[in-house]
Amino acid sequence: MKIGIIADTHDNVSAIKRAVQYFNNLDLKYAVHAGDYVAPFSLKELMGLKAGFAGVFGNNDGDRKGLLGICKNIYESPFDIILHGKHIIVVHMIESLSKRSLEHTDVVISAHTHIPEIKQGNPMYINPGECSGWLYGKNTVAVLDLQTMHAEIVDLSEVSLDII
Repeated sequence: MKIGIIADTHDNVSAIKRAVQYFNNLDLKYAVHAGDYVAPFSLKELMGLKAGFAGVFGNNDGDRKGLLGICKNIYESPFDIILHGKHIIVVHMIESLSKRSLEHTDVVISAHTHIPEIKQGNPMYINPGECSGWLYGKNTVAVLDLQTMHAEIVDLSEVSLDII
């Protein structure tokens, strides 16, 4: 089972549309957003995903009521989810895990730094970087295969997408 991981979209609608198209082309079963959608209008674009969806709030999500009006599957960070038998914790800021036990956690998905990173181990740590590209100029997401536990960072500007 492959899942898409996205974060720090920061209202960049064109980048969000590209990420949704990329994820839909992969026929993912689930997508996870690690926070900082910012405004409800941009979250509407993410609802074009064909996959299941859940996410957490980030530190720049001001209109939480408006975001929840678009999607009920956004939670306070940290948020625990079990997918394909794997325990996944989703947080916006990794610092929020300081008092939590990670003993039975397979994957920690985080964001906030805008820097893409994958750290192998138990648990595996994945930060998809910034989909928005506002800080570092790269529109990145991640894909994780929960069966093989192989994760990769994808720069959407380097991916050829079919026009739908």
